[in-house]
Amino acid sequence: MPVSVHIVASPETSASSVFGLYDTLVAAGRDWEHLVSGDEPEPVFKVSLIGPEIEGYRCGSGVWIAPDQIFDDADDADIVVVPGLTISPHDRPNPEQHPCLTWLANRDLSKTRIVSACTGAVYLAELGILDGVEATTHWAWEGLFQRFYPKVRLRTDRGLCFADASRGPVTSGGTTGWQELATFLIAHYGGTQRAVRAAKIWLMANRGELQSPFSSMITTTPHADAVIAQAQVWIAQNYAIDNPVADMTKRSGLPPTTFARRFRKATSKSPQDYILALRIEEARQLLETTECSVAEVGEAVGYVDTPSFRRLFKRKTGLTPVEHRKMFGQSRFAKFS
Repeated sequence: MPVSVHIVASPETSASSVFGLYDTLVAAGRDWEHLVSGDEPEPVFKVSLIGPEIEGYRCGSGVWIAPDQIFDDADDADIVVVPGLTISPHDRPNPEQHPCLTWLANRDLSKTRIVSACTGAVYLAELGILDGVEATTHWAWEGLFQRFYPKVRLRTDRGLCFADASRGPVTSGGTTGWQELATFLIAHYGGTQRAVRAAKIWLMANRGELQSPFSSMITTTPHADAVIAQAQVWIAQNYAIDNPVADMTKRSGLPPTTFARRFRKATSKSPQDYILALRIEEARQLLETTECSVAEVGEAVGYVDTPSFRRLFKRKTGLTPVEHRKMFGQSRFAKFS
């Protein structure tokens, strides 16, 4: 009997995540048989879309969605998938404006497994089912998790997180992270062979475990601390100098401990980590937009020891500088110009 799956299709959901998951899951055990083997189809999943009303509405991406079932009358399912959500990376969702949260909270977790793609992990964090476990989401929502869900062991460097393959939450990161989640579900519930076939049919490349190469280490976090805002403006132009933390602190006029505390509160990073992130981001930009050597790039962002720069870059991004340039540099995209 196929595994029953509800995919949340509320007004906040992302169309690519909803329909990508739907297409790949309903195809498991069906498309390969139609296109290649000629065997009788044996669908792995019975998939339906679930939302607040049956009449339909435009989702967060502006695409029309008409759910198969509504929250109030939905059948129980083996798996509930929360896809990517078009929600704020700064504000905690208000349950009154997100009826899915109440419905999810009423699921019997001994019978229904709740999993998420991309920012759908915010709903799981709201439920508390990610407390104490490793989880991932889109890297731009890291600050939200640090402020409102500190019990979650967030790993935005990872593409997929789960504590137990057979039960409990599963989270995938990034906008196209739904592909990793779909691959996991097909492999676990339908077997490795069906997962291989799905990857071939849908051309789902193995991106590995890492989300880090695709993330930005600096994101804009709104705050009202004018002193820290001025420090951010100054350091954006002076991150490559020797001992920038000391200079930045001195310019603020605050005691070092006070400055460090307020800086972390405003940016979700310590001054040292913030400067490191700035340096790595600038190094990425130089690798992507110039032909400077790795040594020149390292020196430009404050690292005169090239081997140390290479090791640091790999540790923070998951790629060597050369690998990053190959993946995101001008030569990759020049042929499309």
